[in-house]
Amino acid sequence: MKRIFYILLLLQMSAIMLFASSGTSGTVRTKTLYPMPAAIVMDAYRYLGKLRAFSVDAVTTNDDYFQGEMVATFTHWIHIDLQRPGKLHIEVDGDLKNRSFYLNDGRFTIYDKHLDYYGELEIPRKIDTALDTLFEQYDIKTSLANILYSDLDKRIPPKNKGYYFGTSEVDGHECHHIGFTNSVEEIQLWIEKGKRPLIRKFIVVDKTESYLPRSGTILRWYLNPKFSQAVFDFTPSAKTVQIAIESYAKGGK
Repeated sequence: MKRIFYILLLLQMSAIMLFASSGTSGTVRTKTLYPMPAAIVMDAYRYLGKLRAFSVDAVTTNDDYFQGEMVATFTHWIHIDLQRPGKLHIEVDGDLKNRSFYLNDGRFTIYDKHLDYYGELEIPRKIDTALDTLFEQYDIKTSLANILYSDLDKRIPPKNKGYYFGTSEVDGHECHHIGFTNSVEEIQLWIEKGKRPLIRKFIVVDKTESYLPRSGTILRWYLNPKFSQAVFDFTPSAKTVQIAIESYAKGGK
């Protein structure tokens, strides 16, 4: 009888423990812990800001509402050479734009390959302040500017709620797949796991437009670039026409 009593007691205690660790359906619930998306993207921003030099090859796709009839997707190929504090070269080729940008210690040049004209400006020497000047005073948008700043973690800290979707491979690299959303846009990022938190891919959805245009970018990084200093110099041909770059005022030029 004592033996039977002990067996029944053990069975009862096991049932109580199982019920305590189960939901109402009787299935065991475990809480899975995921990395924080905000921490992942902030690590990526800080890592990029510390790089003194790099080259990047990127492929971008952008949606546009073509003639009010349908959504068309356009593709561009971008190459970037960067050397801090003040040297930058960007080549853009694709469906809509074919341009080159040069920043060489305070001298900025933009060259349109189709029209064969160029313009030059004297702007601040450092890349961060030079980009600010181009955007704010001349309304010149530089391709992939979000990876060029050295202090992006201070400029656009992710304040909105983030989501962790798991891991996936991009161009042979295992990446965290994360996302953020707010009232105007959604963004997904694929950031390399490990000691090199490089942004390998991102997708942005514009929620301000009814047709929800999407842009996507895949990045291939070279952290030990072999470019020469001549890559940051622009030399026009005899037929290339120089034009003036007018400053931009809010509300118009």
